[in-house]
Amino acid sequence: MKRVATLLTGAGLLLNLALPVALHASDDWQLLGKRNVGRAAETDGIDVGLRNGLYNAIRIDVNEGTVEMYNIRIKFMNGEDFSPDTRLVFKEGERTRVIDLPGDARGIRRIEFTYRNTELRGQAVVSVFGRETGGTPDGAPAGWDLVGSREVSFQAEHDVFEMPGTKSYRSLMFQVGGGDLDMFNVKITFANGETYSPDTRFHFDSNTQSRTIDLPGALRDIRRINFYYRSVKGGGDGHATIKVFGRK
Repeated sequence: MKRVATLLTGAGLLLNLALPVALHASDDWQLLGKRNVGRAAETDGIDVGLRNGLYNAIRIDVNEGTVEMYNIRIKFMNGEDFSPDTRLVFKEGERTRVIDLPGDARGIRRIEFTYRNTELRGQAVVSVFGRETGGTPDGAPAGWDLVGSREVSFQAEHDVFEMPGTKSYRSLMFQVGGGDLDMFNVKITFANGETYSPDTRFHFDSNTQSRTIDLPGALRDIRRINFYYRSVKGGGDGHATIKVFGRK
């Protein structure tokens, strides 16, 4: 049975939002890191940025002690921060409620927290898990690389992705977020000077992606991608984000 208790302390409102569980990861929950917690209060962190995954929630498990945790701060790959307005007390073998992350699935760079072990002796073990949704921290679907990202104005009609050096791909795909738009006259310039314009026109609702665009020939080195677009009335608030993905 779930147990919820509210305690008023000198430090403010203390919430115990934990319930007994087995301490292990499931298929959706991936272990991000563990820390041993001593008697003294301390600030610690878990670096997640090099992990290949996107997450829409975290949870925290405790074993071998009783821990008070506060000042949780989650740093995302895009530089944003999120601090859930809560303070948690765990007894041995308990976990937090699920802490949902704001927005869509997020790439996490680092999780920081302050805690202390309230037991008189020994150390507690804190484990942090992320609920994985697939993809990568830069938003690329599985098997695809992020080639470039651009925030575009609905007043503009043309933009270009310049490749830093050349990158080799067999297929491309566009993805749009934050607004609705039509895209046309896509022109891909290869390293040897040849160009390719797929005979297609794309309509994007917010947070949708194009079909796969297969490039002619074998693996191709891309120098730049030009594209033209226009806004769709009522779609977004005047801007959108266009991402281009490549598959080798």
